[in-house]
Amino acid sequence: MSDAAATSLSQEVAIVWVEGWDTVDAKYDYVRWMFEKTRNRTGKPRGSMRAGRIVGYAELEENAEPTEPSRRYRRRVFYVKDNDRSEPHGQYQDATPHEAVDPRTIHPGIHGQLTDRARGRRSAQPGTATHTCEPEPPDGMLF
Repeated sequence: MSDAAATSLSQEVAIVWVEGWDTVDAKYDYVRWMFEKTRNRTGKPRGSMRAGRIVGYAELEENAEPTEPSRRYRRRVFYVKDNDRSEPHGQYQDATPHEAVDPRTIHPGIHGQLTDRARGRRSAQPGTATHTCEPEPPDGMLF
C-alpha cells in the first residue's frame, strides 16, 4: 500500500452509505471500491462517477491533510456497476470483480475484506461472514 493510501485510511472518520446502511446490508453482497481525488474532506464526491453508481464514501477528519500534490484529498468511494450481482441481469452471480469487498467489513480506516458471501458462496448460517482475504488497494484506479 502506498504512503498516500495509508495516510488516507488513517484520516477516515466515517463511512457514509448513500442509500442507508439497512439497504446496503440487504441488497449488496459486495461493493466495488476505489480511491478518488476530491477537493473536500466530507460530503458526496462531486465528480462524475465514471466507474459506476456511488453507494458510499469515506469522510475524513477535520484536520486531514491533502494527500495529493494538487492539494486534493484521496478518499474511498464505494460503487456498483450495472453488471454486478445486485443489479438486474448481473453477470457476477458466482464470482466477484477484483475490487470487490463485503460492505459489512468496511469501517473507517479499514479496507474491508472479501468474504464467502461477497464471493457468492452463502454460508450455512445466514448473517455469518467468513473472512477469507484482504484485497490490496487498487492504486491504478485513481481519477
